[in-house]
Amino acid sequence: MALGLLCGSLLNDKQVGGICGAVVTNVSGWLSGIWFDLELIGGTFKDICNLLPFVHGVNAAKYAVHGDYSKIMPELFWVIGYAVVILVAAILIFTYKMKNGSKTSN
Repeated sequence: MALGLLCGSLLNDKQVGGICGAVVTNVSGWLSGIWFDLELIGGTFKDICNLLPFVHGVNAAKYAVHGDYSKIMPELFWVIGYAVVILVAAILIFTYKMKNGSKTSN
């Protein structure tokens, strides 16, 4: 939801679900390691994936399925942190665009 609001704020002042959602779904699939093992690729690609929230969300789900509940929260902190940052950025951008748009219409 936060990504849709951010994309909508950047593109047209309302939430964008279709195209942005499809792109995010495909990109997150590649960057999460859900389709292939990131250990096999390694290197810079793996490092970039570990900086993003997608692989951490997949790891949290894997730990939950396996019953390793003590390992879930460190992974979820990445996901929650990204969600908060994206939501705050979307609100700030939307607010800025609304104030800027209302000044030009007067």
